[in-house]
Amino acid sequence: MNITPRGCSSIGGELACGMEECRAAALSIFTSYGYNPFNPAEFQLLEGMMKNLHRRRRGRVIALNSPFGEPCCLRADLTLSALSYMALHHTPDEFPLRLCYSERVFASPRPPRENIEDTQVGVELFGWEGVGADVEVLAVLLRALDSLGLSESVVVLGDVSIFPALFADLPGGLAEKLIEKLEDGAYYEYGETLAASDTSEERKKNLGELPWLKGTPEILSGAERIFGSSELFRPLREITASLGALGYSDRLMVDLGFIRDLGYYTGPVFNVYSSDKGVLLGGGGRYAGSLADTRFSCQAIGFGVSLRELALARGTRSNVPRAMIWAGATAPSKTLEYAASLAERGASFEISWNQDDTESKNYAIKRGCALWINIEGDYALALPSGKRIAISETGGVV
Repeated sequence: MNITPRGCSSIGGELACGMEECRAAALSIFTSYGYNPFNPAEFQLLEGMMKNLHRRRRGRVIALNSPFGEPCCLRADLTLSALSYMALHHTPDEFPLRLCYSERVFASPRPPRENIEDTQVGVELFGWEGVGADVEVLAVLLRALDSLGLSESVVVLGDVSIFPALFADLPGGLAEKLIEKLEDGAYYEYGETLAASDTSEERKKNLGELPWLKGTPEILSGAERIFGSSELFRPLREITASLGALGYSDRLMVDLGFIRDLGYYTGPVFNVYSSDKGVLLGGGGRYAGSLADTRFSCQAIGFGVSLRELALARGTRSNVPRAMIWAGATAPSKTLEYAASLAERGASFEISWNQDDTESKNYAIKRGCALWINIEGDYALALPSGKRIAISETGGVV
């Protein structure tokens, strides 16, 4: 009987094990940098979300009522949960403050996708203190990816703060139209809209280059020449230079046509991919940390990445126990004392309470165990060969 509705996922087996390993490894990195764990509510009040979500995301919330009759939605945004928590429990004089999380988010899917939920792991840094904070968050992300063996992952950087300056004084709502095309990735339509506009030919030519200014950080020099400003691109220069000094030069790309949720994000933004031709893992950026109808406001930066995509990019890991402890001829207390000693050593094992030793051995072979341990007999069998060895000699296996 299936009780999981369309669009939802019940994940087990190797993928679930891989996701848990990614979660534990990432949170270990985050907390070592001072990011404190945060556990948000599953429901969010609908009115507050409609006031604070970007317009492109409001139509994707999954609305429902709480048991108390309050209009709500399933958690649509982890950053807003974190902001709400900060506004209720902290004041700006306590900044900077750091949070990390591993939680699900929910949204109506965009075709061809069908999944309405995704488990994300990420951080938020409230009280931005300069470009160093941007570099910190990106370095934490890259270090977490390195710890998972994703050393070929690539970060693509843009900066939404360049658009108000580049599109200033464009006629007749043209700026809004161009931004919409960039947000949709509709670069051909961007060019057509620009070409049909009532603006100078020189400006058309320069702005027409924008979606195609992408590549290694060296393309910033070209952008500075085209638009006659080095100050406009200084944040990206400083971020890429700092990350390059940390050894990440070959994993950084710049895309000056990359824009996300303008009006929400206020500065550098980024996506992270499993490799230069890989899948999207997640993203983030610098944003205005404020909530409608409150006095709470700060500059912040954060990111979220999909645990499922992390685990798939890393390669799923088997959770097969290294040893099967046969407890059929041993008192439960003695079995569990021995199991505790293995656990303290970091060993992977399972306990078989089957009274039949032959059935227990066969089960261990089916499970793919390397050892079958008979505590009472003080010996172990190497599997599947059946070679007998002393328990004292099993340390290197389990």
